[in-house]
Amino acid sequence: MQFKRLTVNLATLILFAVVQTIAIVPTKLYEGAGLSQLKMLEITISWMAVTSIITILILWYMHKHIKNPTSLEQGKKEPWLNVIIWSIAGIFLAIFGQAIASLINIHILNQPVESGNTQRLMGLARQSHLLIIYIVLAGPILEELIFRKLIFGEIFNLIKAPKWISFIVAVLVSSFTFSLAHSDPQHTLIYVVMGSIFSGLYVLTKRIIVPMIAHMGMNGIVVLSQIVFKGSIEKELEKQSQVTHLIYNSIVHILN
Repeated sequence: MQFKRLTVNLATLILFAVVQTIAIVPTKLYEGAGLSQLKMLEITISWMAVTSIITILILWYMHKHIKNPTSLEQGKKEPWLNVIIWSIAGIFLAIFGQAIASLINIHILNQPVESGNTQRLMGLARQSHLLIIYIVLAGPILEELIFRKLIFGEIFNLIKAPKWISFIVAVLVSSFTFSLAHSDPQHTLIYVVMGSIFSGLYVLTKRIIVPMIAHMGMNGIVVLSQIVFKGSIEKELEKQSQVTHLIYNSIVHILN
């Protein structure tokens, strides 16, 4: 079965909206049931997880059977060995880009150190580890389909200009939309950098699975650092801070 690209795009938008709002259903169904906050959270996340899996399967099938793909999708795709290489490289590029953008955001733009959206998700994930599946796996797949393949891809395909101009415009629009969707305008620069990296991987390889894997890897590292190894990392940073402070005091003492 073949689908028109417009049909697939509309289905992507609608199903993405369903995944984002499905939490309303269990909240209403179990309202007044006397369930604990943790139990209610687990039920809600279970609904999100199941809905996400069904949505991904439907959209993956539809996107594989588009009868009129964009010019980007019609381009020569990178062989699978290169896909693996670029997917792994993309994870490190994303982490590095995020680190640089964060430093600029904090020290030059004077924005908050931590993203409110990220901290909220990490707080929920500490209560129910089921949410980690969505953050690391389902979330990146759906977000790359909607923000990279649909929004970026359609704008990149629509603008009849030099490729670099089309790329910049498409990245800015998709990244700003991504930032608004996360209700995190203070960290827009980080989203623009991430969008540039993931979009670049998509344009380079012509395979949406590459930015998906890079996005999943980046989110996985964030989850590990925020939840699994947070205590160890904080202790190590504290030790390093003490050592740095000791060295600084010793230098000051010598100079005096």
